[in-house]
Amino acid sequence: MSFQHRRQLGVEEDASPHYWGSADKKDALSGYVVCAFMTPWWMCRKRDEELAILLLDAEAVCTKPGVCFCPTNSAFNLYPAAMIVQRTGAVALDECFENETTYQAGSSEVFVPDVVPLSDFRGIVCCDREAGEYWIEQLNAAYDELPEPRPTLPEGGPIPVASRGREGFYFPGDFTPRRRIRH
Repeated sequence: MSFQHRRQLGVEEDASPHYWGSADKKDALSGYVVCAFMTPWWMCRKRDEELAILLLDAEAVCTKPGVCFCPTNSAFNLYPAAMIVQRTGAVALDECFENETTYQAGSSEVFVPDVVPLSDFRGIVCCDREAGEYWIEQLNAAYDELPEPRPTLPEGGPIPVASRGREGFYFPGDFTPRRRIRH
């Protein structure tokens, strides 16, 4: 969910979230979910709590109406918020990749309006086995409590959960959470 959507639902936020160091940029982009093409290991290493990597269906996410693309980390301030929200479509997506023959997207970001639905999830990589065992149970219980009709999950079944890595997406080998989140 976007920051704006989480706020509307009363979701608790981290005491020191990262929002580009600028209130203007935070406000301008608060209606978007920020996604990356690859796991930013440097961001993982800056955190001490349990983390998860959400694997999304790239085609479904990148072709949604209103999706914007930033060819670098938006915190670098090379692209102001007004420019990011104008960067839509195939040309903007292509500019996120280093060259036309590689999937490497460096620190490029995808901005999805409001919410990424469960139907676009393809897997979850938890930072370690303990986190995976705890959170899959919580996720399944939360899904079972949703009112009918429930969102369609990928391939009609539960979202696959792995520890440390899956399908080329991994946590840094030296990442170990020091704080467990249990609420």
